[in-house]
Amino acid sequence: MNSHTYSDKEQRMRVFGRMQEKSIKAFSKLLFTVHVLLSIYTLAAYVSVYVSPASFWPAGFVALSLPVVIIIHLIFFVYWLLNARIKVLLPLAIILMGFPLFQRTLALHFEKPVIAADSTFKVLSFNARMFNLYKDKKSLRSTEVISWVADNDADIKCIQEFYNLSGSKIFGTIQKIAKKGNYQFYMEPLQKRNGSKGGFLGVTIFSKFPIVNKGEVVFEKASYKGIYVDVRVKKDTIRIFNVHLHSMSIPADSLFENENYQEIKETSLDVFKRLKTGFIKRSYQIAELEKHIKSSPYKVIVCGDFNDIPYSYTYQKMRSMLNNSFEDAGRGFGFTYNGKLFFLRIDNQFYDDRLSVLDFYTHRTIPYSDHFPISAIYSLKPTEE
Repeated sequence: MNSHTYSDKEQRMRVFGRMQEKSIKAFSKLLFTVHVLLSIYTLAAYVSVYVSPASFWPAGFVALSLPVVIIIHLIFFVYWLLNARIKVLLPLAIILMGFPLFQRTLALHFEKPVIAADSTFKVLSFNARMFNLYKDKKSLRSTEVISWVADNDADIKCIQEFYNLSGSKIFGTIQKIAKKGNYQFYMEPLQKRNGSKGGFLGVTIFSKFPIVNKGEVVFEKASYKGIYVDVRVKKDTIRIFNVHLHSMSIPADSLFENENYQEIKETSLDVFKRLKTGFIKRSYQIAELEKHIKSSPYKVIVCGDFNDIPYSYTYQKMRSMLNNSFEDAGRGFGFTYNGKLFFLRIDNQFYDDRLSVLDFYTHRTIPYSDHFPISAIYSLKPTEE
């Protein structure tokens, strides 16, 4: 009787084992199907960075999802490596196909000393958030950030959200910065008045080198503009652009603080609309900027707050014309946003093939704005005879 009972248990265990094996195989098959579909989506996402959101706005959202999609592929890679090694080829192939895009995320360059020479010069780019005009009533941080910009030894300074109030003890920034390093400067034409406080708000370029020409990049139906100056460096002329592309002004705090369903729904819809509008507007702005870059008679450096991540149409368009200083000389992830969405790199310096970048640095110890300053050292390439 005991032997018969044991035999029944053994049989039940075998049946259970076969059912479990079938379940595992079915789950593995389903998981692989999901992974194949994800891979197809990923290939579409790789292509989406070449599609203007002005023509097809969903492309902007597809491109925006790339970092999350790649993380999922990495999880699949580990899972298949442990459970079905032949299937590991799928995530490996997908990841390798996107490798050129991944290089925009992590820069692996060693820091090396740069010897100053007549052919080298340093460029600073910084969204100063109006030098904290509204952020600190005691103006302590305003004084600190203005002093930092004035004391920085860059030969050229491109400032976005620059604020100047002539005659102000604190916000007379033009005088403080220009006199400190004997800079020439050019401010965005048609100066915007900053509400009841008055003063100038816009983009500005300071240069220790002679400014021989200047102009503007007009973005239609936008409160933002771009400017450029032609500066004489040694016996060469370089065109420096300073741009501030359309901001989505997404309230980061509300993304994390809403608790009830209705608030989350309203915030999500608002963020969706802002993202969509931003994708479309920046695609028009980058088209206008492209015209100016391609028509420049001189070597070009473009600085600014682009308000778009490296996996975007905006960034791809810039990279199709110019090199990126962080990619070529930076270190680490180079995140430039100082806030809850800390993983964003939206501030950039792009440069011409006829220049060399020797070093790039993200000033993450400078906490005064919601953006970290970025600086790069460039060198003029020898002129071919």
